[in-house]
Amino acid sequence: MNTMSLKEIQSILNAEEIGPEELMKCALGIKQTEIQAYCVLVNEGPISIQEATEHLDRSRSTAQRLLQNLVEKGLATREEDLIGLGGYRYVYRAVSPNRLKESIEKTLDKWYSRMMEELDTLPEKIVELNCPEK
Repeated sequence: MNTMSLKEIQSILNAEEIGPEELMKCALGIKQTEIQAYCVLVNEGPISIQEATEHLDRSRSTAQRLLQNLVEKGLATREEDLIGLGGYRYVYRAVSPNRLKESIEKTLDKWYSRMMEELDTLPEKIVELNCPEK
C-alpha cells in the first residue's frame, strides 16, 4: 500500500473541503491514476483491458497494471468473459461506491482505534525513547 507523508495528510485534514479523491487517497492509499481507473470502471464497466486502454488513454500494460492494482486493493473484480471458439478475455468491474464507502469506514475505524491505543501509552513510550537532553 502506498503511504502518504504526514505533510500530505495534514494538508488534506486542513483543507476547507475534503473531496472523494482526497478521502480515497488518504484512507486507502491509492494514487490519482488508480482513482481515475476506478471512475472509468464505475461509469463504463464492466470493461476489458482494451476498453480500459482507450478510456484511460494509457498503454495496455499501464491500464492492465492499474486495473490489477484495483483488484488487489478490493476496489474491483476480474472475471473471465467467454468469447467465440472457447476463448475468453478478462473484464473488470468496480465494486459499488457504497461498498467503497464501507471499506473506507472500516479502514478509518481501525486506524482510529489503533491511534487511540497508541496514544494511551505515548508518555511511557516517549520516556523509553531516551531523548537526548539539551
